[in-house]
Amino acid sequence: MKLSPTEFEQLARTHETAEDHVKLAAHFNAHAEEHENDAKLHEQLADHLAGHHGLAEAGLAGESRHYAAHSHEAAEAMRSLAKIHESLAKGHRVRV
Repeated sequence: MKLSPTEFEQLARTHETAEDHVKLAAHFNAHAEEHENDAKLHEQLADHLAGHHGLAEAGLAGESRHYAAHSHEAAEAMRSLAKIHESLAKGHRVRV
């Protein structure tokens, strides 16, 4: 479940409960999935460009792969943020 930008900003600033952390973790996991899907698409485009176009467009394939790599990296960062919030949620539940 991805939060709206307004919901995310508010919850990111005010999180206090296990439920808040669970919502933030779900948001980050959803965002990670979007980044992975974007990376996959750009890898497929790069494969197509590299196999079907001449040298004049070779830069397109390279930059598509470059973008895909950044999308994978962003997804990894989002998953890391989600794991931290999942851990914080568990910590809140133990204290309750």
